Amino acid sequence: MITLPTICDRSATIALFPEFVESLGPAPLAVDAARVERIGQAMLQLLISAARSEGGIAIHHPSPAFTSAVALTGLDHVIMEGAAA
Repeated sequence: MITLPTICDRSATIALFPEFVESLGPAPLAVDAARVERIGQAMLQLLISAARSEGGIAIHHPSPAFTSAVALTGLDHVIMEGAAA
């Protein structure tokens, strides 16, 4: 499982990118979003890309800030398909 940091800015995206690439496969990639307080465009783009990969992603424990940001951008139908509370 990949745990997203509190601040998901460009720097965090760059740091997590190799882990995402290495972890993608035929099964959904588990992503823990419980700690997210702020999320930026770069991380959203990474999550969309991962969601559209072979196995997709499964968001676990999305924080209210994460859920709100994803809904505000209209990307909830892409990113939250495999969400688990």
